[in-house]
Amino acid sequence: MAEEILNTAARTVSEMSFCEVEDRYLAVNGRLDPVPERAALPQDLDVRCLKGRDSVLPSARPGWRYALFTVGDDGDLNGCLVLSAADPPDFPQLIQLRTAAGTAGTTHARETPGEFRNDPFGQLPRRDDMNQRLLSLSATVFELEENAKIRDALDQGTSPDLGDSDSREGLLAEVLSRLTGRPICIEDAFGHISAAAGTGSRRPYPRPGPAARSRTAQLWLASGSPVPEPRRLVAVALSHGEVLGAICMLETDRPVTASNLFALKYATRLLEVELSHRRSMARLELRLGRDLVDELVSGMDSAAAGVRAEALGYDISGPQHVIVAEWQPPRTDDTLVLALRRTLLELHSSALVSRRADMAVAVVRGHPLGAEVFSVVARTLRSATGAVGIGGPSLEVAQIPRSFSEALHALHIRAGSIDHYGVTRFDQLGIYRILDTAGGEPDLAGYVDEWLGTLQRADESRGSDLVQTLAQYLDRGGNYDSTAESLTIHRSTLRYRLKSIRQITGFNLADPETRLNLHVATRAWRLHPHGAPFHVP
Repeated sequence: MAEEILNTAARTVSEMSFCEVEDRYLAVNGRLDPVPERAALPQDLDVRCLKGRDSVLPSARPGWRYALFTVGDDGDLNGCLVLSAADPPDFPQLIQLRTAAGTAGTTHARETPGEFRNDPFGQLPRRDDMNQRLLSLSATVFELEENAKIRDALDQGTSPDLGDSDSREGLLAEVLSRLTGRPICIEDAFGHISAAAGTGSRRPYPRPGPAARSRTAQLWLASGSPVPEPRRLVAVALSHGEVLGAICMLETDRPVTASNLFALKYATRLLEVELSHRRSMARLELRLGRDLVDELVSGMDSAAAGVRAEALGYDISGPQHVIVAEWQPPRTDDTLVLALRRTLLELHSSALVSRRADMAVAVVRGHPLGAEVFSVVARTLRSATGAVGIGGPSLEVAQIPRSFSEALHALHIRAGSIDHYGVTRFDQLGIYRILDTAGGEPDLAGYVDEWLGTLQRADESRGSDLVQTLAQYLDRGGNYDSTAESLTIHRSTLRYRLKSIRQITGFNLADPETRLNLHVATRAWRLHPHGAPFHVP
């Protein structure tokens, strides 16, 4: 009887076009033995270790191999079919296989001669009803089992204590990609990709803007299901309605399955827990009095800065610059800090603002602002008796202390100038960058690069000698004849070179301050050994 049931299941499965029966095992005295009898194979141990639980089998060959166990009419295990296919079957096809294995014994019993002979037509509805119930039950059991496997894989794959929070997101992306067979991207609250798996080196889709991220979060909250976006499905990690991050499952040529969706949603719950924990820890540190602005301008680790800044809803990536402000009479409370914060909001500049003694300090996202900072702060405070210094751009967290030092230097220059009040940008200091260094080393390399860098690079690429021409021209007070004679060139050649210098640099050589800075820069350039150009480290 057991062998007949196994053969019935094998015939039913063989009629399915998406797979084939590769091997059979019959349960004999509680042991699964291959039929027909043959030499032992490594897969025999794999099948017996499953103990009657359907599962994918390991294989050194490409393709899909599966152990499908069959039961008799009494519900006891009586055999196993080893199936193979080029590609894994989809969910409905697996249900067909489960149904064939589960109902083979029942079908055989019903077809036994003599049974239901008295009422053959009356049994048909019961048979159809039973098949439908078995199909529904198999589908439910299969879905629960698959979901349990997904949960276990994600829990186990992301649970090791790595000591590096960024690696947890990378592990989550890798495990989810392996489970679903799809490329995965994990984004932070600002749409930056913080981890990815299976996507290659390039970003697979444009970074969504704030409006797009807000719309996606609203759709996620309304439906509770991943949101279809161009080239991806998006699930959002939230905490009390606030977006912490997102997981994106990218499109492939295969349809998205129910298991894919479950894996994506469960992974997003794990991401929520991780990001909520990080944010809580960062906010706790801030409540204990650790001032992020003070640490940024003093120098801190970029990874720690990213976590701490994100806890405050601030994007620390990209260019940053530092602004410092002092007002007279000195403010001993937070009025200057509040005025600077309100100013930056009005100018649509994302910033972190804090106080150091009587001075307000801001770390601002984007390239350096200008005179509008002073005018708005003055209007807010209803007082123009203040000074603002603005440092140069910092392309990474480690450079923020330099921008802070530059902002202080610019503020010091403003305070020592004829007009004490106003705004000064470090990159517009000109010769003051080397005449007044506030106790530091002269920034000769930076000064020379500011005034001659463009011209030096033009000389290097063209093989020209424009810096030397400019130096001779300035040394001779702009006299054409003397300059042409010193360079051993014709006046027309000199005129052509000076025209090229104006076009390349954009400088007006007739402006006194410009001529002064260029003259000092060329003198500093000549101090370098062999007259070679300065190179900023």
